[in-house]
Amino acid sequence: MGAMTVEQIVRAVEQLSPEEREALIERLRATQLAKAHVHPELDLLVFDVGPWPDGLTLRREDEYGDDER
Repeated sequence: MGAMTVEQIVRAVEQLSPEEREALIERLRATQLAKAHVHPELDLLVFDVGPWPDGLTLRREDEYGDDER
């Protein structure tokens, strides 16, 4: 037997009882969570806030001064 199409899967799921559907959903969520821990970089959201402001440095000395606190 070959791989099922998405339409075949949907038709099969429609035949499940509500309890079986819930169990399937939980199993799929667990599978996705397990995969997310394998590739955490794929779960990161990226926000584009534009270019860095002119003159911005990320040096500790520029943020906190020279008193080394």
